[in-house]
Amino acid sequence: MKKVLRVLILGFILISMGCTLLPWVKDGNNIYDWFTKPTEDAIYYYKSTYYNDNISLTSISNYQFKFISVDENNDNITVLVNDDGTMGYIVADRDENLIFYGSDQFFSGYSDEEIYLEAPVVIDNSWPYKSETRKIASIDTTVDIEAGKYSDVVKVKIIDDDLNYTGYYYWSISRGLIYSRIDYENGSYKIIELINCSE
Repeated sequence: MKKVLRVLILGFILISMGCTLLPWVKDGNNIYDWFTKPTEDAIYYYKSTYYNDNISLTSISNYQFKFISVDENNDNITVLVNDDGTMGYIVADRDENLIFYGSDQFFSGYSDEEIYLEAPVVIDNSWPYKSETRKIASIDTTVDIEAGKYSDVVKVKIIDDDLNYTGYYYWSISRGLIYSRIDYENGSYKIIELINCSE
């Protein structure tokens, strides 16, 4: 009886303190806990697969993300990337409490930048991106992809009623975006997968 009581008290203390069992998260409301600064000059290699159901054709292409510079201040962590020839920024923005990809390092709205995660990172938290709704489906997921096995993954669902597609992507705290899949109503689909990293 005493053992059960101790377990219940410990559980109550953890809940009341807002603690989490995820080892990388100290504060679930702090977006920095869901982002790992990449190494400068690291290159992430991706494979893009598109299947067109109308003509039964699969096309595959490879591209790379090169991390040019990483800067941190009190407001954000800013990563300048060469996205296969196009310069962009991945930003963990403490003021807005989200992680986004955009053409510059300043967050200008949900229609302009692609938001990967928004705090609080809890199941069913959702946010808009253009005509999409993105919603956290699971936390602490393990995913096995070509680049390896990742156990620090958040799964985000994508729904777009206007363009008639659904999908999801996996955000790894240690690697960032590692996998995404979009399924269209006509049977076509698109997959992006991290296949290798050079650091």
